[in-house]
Amino acid sequence: MTSVDGLVTGLDTTSIISQLMSLEAAPQTRLKSKVSDQQKLTTAYQAINTRMLAVQNAAKDLAAATTWTAVKATSSSSAVSVAASTTALAGTATFDVTSLAATHVLTSAVPGSGTPAAGASLDLVFSGKTVNVPVATNTPQGVADAINGANAGVRATVLTTTTGQVLQFSATGTGAAKSFSVSGLTNATAVMTQGADGVVTVGNPLAGGYKLASADNTFTGLIPGVTVTANKVESGITVSTTADPGKAADATQTLVNAVNSALSLIDGYTAYNATTKTGGVLSGNPMVRSLREQLLTTVSSGVPNGTFSTSGVSLDRTGALKFDRSAFLAAAGKDPAAVKAQIGTTLTGRYTEVADGVINSTTGKLTLVIQNGDAYVRKLNDQITDWDSKLASKKVALQRQYTNLETALGKLKDQSSWLSSQLSSLS
Repeated sequence: MTSVDGLVTGLDTTSIISQLMSLEAAPQTRLKSKVSDQQKLTTAYQAINTRMLAVQNAAKDLAAATTWTAVKATSSSSAVSVAASTTALAGTATFDVTSLAATHVLTSAVPGSGTPAAGASLDLVFSGKTVNVPVATNTPQGVADAINGANAGVRATVLTTTTGQVLQFSATGTGAAKSFSVSGLTNATAVMTQGADGVVTVGNPLAGGYKLASADNTFTGLIPGVTVTANKVESGITVSTTADPGKAADATQTLVNAVNSALSLIDGYTAYNATTKTGGVLSGNPMVRSLREQLLTTVSSGVPNGTFSTSGVSLDRTGALKFDRSAFLAAAGKDPAAVKAQIGTTLTGRYTEVADGVINSTTGKLTLVIQNGDAYVRKLNDQITDWDSKLASKKVALQRQYTNLETALGKLKDQSSWLSSQLSSLS
């Protein structure tokens, strides 16, 4: 329903109804304001929750056993490269690279006249199997294509030499197990390179020493968890693994960074702006203030008969955590067990407990306040929706009321005009 503005009364009916509706909608406007305020709170809580999850994960990584058992591997020679796994143990091994793994290669001269294959197929003979390869086109290239198409672990190439064409057959990998022979050729094959394993010798095999063989020059038995790759024959090579506190130092720095990031975010949400004379969305919030105190007292409370600063972790003057990597590495080099106990057990345990207290999926304080906030917003939105219906009905009623007013006044005006005309006629 619509109203007709001021045809009779001269009133701006649309404007009047709009102002009246603004007054009627005041309760709904207040509800919307509450929703906006709560959403700002929830956004802040969720952001802090994310930062605390990072603290929890960093503490978990720092507490992991593999963080404190990491080793670094070194080699005395460029003849071998060495890599340590996460399960590698500290140790030393001295050995000789006696030989390197070789690829098995055969050659067969192509007949000056006639065909290279004696029949319709060839046999690739390995140690434990034989692969029959049909030859569709009995030419040098046809034989090579047939071998390559079989994908049996052998590649064939046709070479043009000073004495004529030669078929060359090569294993697709190194090692003695990949050695093979080819039967069914018109001309016999010759071994150009014998497939062989790489060998390292530790000590004197005749006096308690031993040899290790590898098809690809990679050896894993010299030190548990350590892989040695040989690339040159050489004697008197020493590889060693030693404890590497660098991984634990990196993990400690990550935890310190995560805590400082959480502190910085909390400060931003609780800070007072002197210019605008307004506080942050969480200004004065007791839960957040308590969380900030816990993040700091975890370090400031120290350990029995000492402080975390002996292991490189302390508080600076700005109220943030500080990590001294040099102090950490020095302490770990002197007494790794003590540093692990301080940082890897006590510090991580405390931060894990603090984080769980606020982000636990069922009992965490932040989790609960976020869930309650979401429920509150849903309740407010339901009330806002109810008000939509009420206001729509109210607007229709006002439009009808003012339309009726215009109609009634119009009729009165018509009657007044008629009466005036009647009186005029009488006079």
